[in-house]
Amino acid sequence: MNRPLVIAHRGYSSRYVENTQSAYEGAIEIGADVVETDARLSRDGQVYACHDANLARIAMNGDARAIADLGAAELDAVALMGNERLSRLPVTLTRIAPRRPILIDVKTPDLALIEAVVRDVLAHDAVGLAWIGVRDAAQMRRARDLEPALKLLAFLPDYARADEFEQAGARVFRVWEGEVAQPAAARVLREKPTWVTMGGKGTPCAVGDTTPERLARILELQPQGVLVNDPLLMMAPDTSRHPATGSSPPSSTSSSL
Repeated sequence: MNRPLVIAHRGYSSRYVENTQSAYEGAIEIGADVVETDARLSRDGQVYACHDANLARIAMNGDARAIADLGAAELDAVALMGNERLSRLPVTLTRIAPRRPILIDVKTPDLALIEAVVRDVLAHDAVGLAWIGVRDAAQMRRARDLEPALKLLAFLPDYARADEFEQAGARVFRVWEGEVAQPAAARVLREKPTWVTMGGKGTPCAVGDTTPERLARILELQPQGVLVNDPLLMMAPDTSRHPATGSSPPSSTSSSL
């Protein structure tokens, strides 16, 4: 059985502060096939990597301001745990995408965000290097209208809508680990290219977390990709070579937390 793509959920987020350049570099260093990054829009239209709508969980000093309420200068000044900084999408496209494909998880369904994401992808000649994941079919259609060659992933709000999202342009579909036994989800796994997010809904684990036993059960289903916080759980014993290319991964100057 071929190993599915190892997708580093928010980067190597089991070791580094999630959605930071350190987490992305760490994922590359250990040989992840794809690096996932979240996307939210600042007040002045810049795309930043942040899973939550506000900073409360990741910022130091109890900063609970909302991403959408802050401009780029304010967001650049935010200190995260470990003295990390928020990542702008253009920086990730410049530093990470040339070395690994990235998956951009678009966190809100507004057209302004998808237009900004596509703008940045096009500006950095990254159409062939990026997957864009969305939860809204209208947003997916807008992305396809802006650039028909984009690679789009459906974070399905309802597994029964898989065909609708496929018609809107989806090439790959996400299924939650805890929902793989649901009939509609099982059909997606059986009939369409599928990436599975470990943990989260219907499991005792946080999103992206897993155990070797849980991971083994998912691998038996033969998904095309698995999103996981610790990519090493999916690596062969020899992690000195990148599994997708056979080349040695680039070194990272990032320090662990």
